[in-house]
Amino acid sequence: MAVFAANSPYGGDASVVSVQRTESYEEAAVQRAVDAHFAALELARALGPGKKVLIKPNLLSAKKPQLAATTHPMLVHCVIRALRSLGVTEITVADSPGGPYIPASLKAVYFACGYRMLENEAVLNTNVEWREIETVPRFVTRRFNLIEPVVQADYIINLAKLKTHSLTGLSGGIKNLFGCIPGLQKPEFHYRFPEIEGFSGMLLELARTVKPEVTLIDGVCAMEGNGPNMGTAREFGYTFASRNVFAQDYVLARAIGLDPEKVVMLRLVREQGLCSPEKTVLVGDKLVPTGFVLPDSITNDYLSGIPRFMRGPVGIAAKTLLKPVPHILRERCVGCGKCAESCPQKIIRVQEGKAGIADRGACISCFCCQEMCPAHAIVVRRRLKGGKRREA
Repeated sequence: MAVFAANSPYGGDASVVSVQRTESYEEAAVQRAVDAHFAALELARALGPGKKVLIKPNLLSAKKPQLAATTHPMLVHCVIRALRSLGVTEITVADSPGGPYIPASLKAVYFACGYRMLENEAVLNTNVEWREIETVPRFVTRRFNLIEPVVQADYIINLAKLKTHSLTGLSGGIKNLFGCIPGLQKPEFHYRFPEIEGFSGMLLELARTVKPEVTLIDGVCAMEGNGPNMGTAREFGYTFASRNVFAQDYVLARAIGLDPEKVVMLRLVREQGLCSPEKTVLVGDKLVPTGFVLPDSITNDYLSGIPRFMRGPVGIAAKTLLKPVPHILRERCVGCGKCAESCPQKIIRVQEGKAGIADRGACISCFCCQEMCPAHAIVVRRRLKGGKRREA
């Protein structure tokens, strides 16, 4: 998975990924791991009094910590303690969950995710302003609207949750930065980049724009299956840290049994030279990879079993006829409208208390509806796609 360079502990331009066995969320165990990560990456050199630090966790939705959809509050607590020990006093915790980006929603998410324990330790952001940031000229995405705490920070700690993901395959450090986009502006990017290649490229440009100084990964209890919100908690027992979010996600994919070259955003990472897997250095504890259950959208993907050189001609037909698509289980639907709210194509309607897909032919299989459904009423099936068939 990685090699150790000969000339120095980390090697010239090698990317260091710190791995710590972290078997529980017991405070002493988590603090030991966090302190080891800080030491391995020599973070004390860049941190100290006067730094305005942002901790950007994964707060996808209002879920209890034990459901493994969000970054566990104990990890945030221990990172704050490590920062305080270095003299950092200005610490903000901020994310933009799914749904409307308003103070009431943020407070509800903090409460549900167990972040009330952090109220006296750091600022829990309720500022819902955002700012337009231009990217470098060569990027396809010319500008991003970023939430204000991201723009204001001197130092960004990207504190992600390890999960499988129905669209991207992996939710780690790169995907976590999508939460820097305000609320319901996120579906607009799915609309603009309906194909996985373009969407993945956008995520890499976003990560290069936000430029987190360090990324820590909560893999103590991870998520497998239909992540990032509807999967199953999976005890994994590791935390990770790196200054190179791209190299780190490459390691994460292998750690959970995913071939990085089959994860589009990681293939693009390598092709764009954002990391060199052969120069990635693992430090700390021994990492034992294990296979995670993959999302239905991936296991039901007709093209996944076809050799790449054949996907051109076969893919044209398969794209039209066979494609993983969301299906609403009406008996579970509670009519909350979260799926309709998050759908970038605006093809989901709630009528007589039940949601339905009005135009399946317009579905881009982004799975935002499944991601945001609180009732687990949306599943992914390999079905014929085409026409304006309504799901009544």
